[in-house]
Formats: sequence, structure tokens, C-alpha cells
Amino acid sequence: MVILFSYRKNKIEKEIIEILTSNGGDYISDKTVIRSQGLFTVISEYKITELKINSCIALILDDGNRFQNQKFPKGTIGICEDKNLTALAVFQKNNIPVISCGTNGKNTVTLSSLNSDTLFASLQRTVTDTSGIDIEPEEFKIKLSKQYNPLSVMASAAVLLLCGIRPDEF
Repeated sequence: MVILFSYRKNKIEKEIIEILTSNGGDYISDKTVIRSQGLFTVISEYKITELKINSCIALILDDGNRFQNQKFPKGTIGICEDKNLTALAVFQKNNIPVISCGTNGKNTVTLSSLNSDTLFASLQRTVTDTSGIDIEPEEFKIKLSKQYNPLSVMASAAVLLLCGIRPDEF
């Protein structure tokens, strides 16, 4: 299960939903349900939510201030932009491992190169997917069907890798 914590009408959230549903994810929000291939489920949350689950992949978008008191189960893996200090603090407070996305070489997923129809995202260190399989550092060439925000592509690539799906076309 993938949970997007965001403000409504966030462009990056919309792009991530589009990318993930086109790569096999089903989507649920308070206003929309999309059935895709059922490989994983994506849920949008716009306020602090009680999570009665064992694990999830959690993305905190925006500045994350409204989610400062969000509690996560121990099996959670966090994903956020490296500049999102509030999200990083929320994950740290919950003792959640974080996959950071950005252009800095210290991030887990970095943007290597970008042109109009291709983005190269690089996994900088080994991560373990939700099935317990290690994914070794590698660069991924991702063909783009349209211009997406680089954060949308990097965060979506991280989610797909954690779900055991190789990101190659968005």
C-alpha cells in the first residue's frame, strides 16, 4: 500500500497518481477510485490519519507541516524530496527509513539526466523492496510520454522499485 500525504490540488500528487496507475497501481481517494492492474494500491490522504496497518510506503509531499503529528506503523518506508525538512523530521520522529529524492548525490534516488523524452534516475544505494528482495544501485532510463516534474518521476520510480516493478516508461 502506498499512501500520498499532500494538500489537495497538488500538481506533483496528480502526476504521481497518473504514473503509478499507468504502471499497475489502483487508486483510492475520498473522491475517486481507479481500478488498474491491482499490482498495488495508492491512497491519497489530506489530513492526519489513523493507520491501522502493518506496513506501507508513505510519501509526504508539499512542506508537510499539516502532517507533523502523523504516526506511522513500524513497517513503513518513507519517501520525500530532500528539501522537505518537515517530512524528514516526521519520518525521523517515527523511526522510519527514508528514501530521499533530489539532485544531490547524497539522496537515495537522484536525477542523473533529463531531456524532453527521457529521464535517467539513479538509485544510489541498496534498498529492500516490500517482498524482501534487495535492489542494487543502478541507473534507470525512463522514457517519458509527457513532461513530468522530476520529483514526480523520481518518487514514482522509488515507489515502483519498492513494489518490485522496474521503472522504464512513464
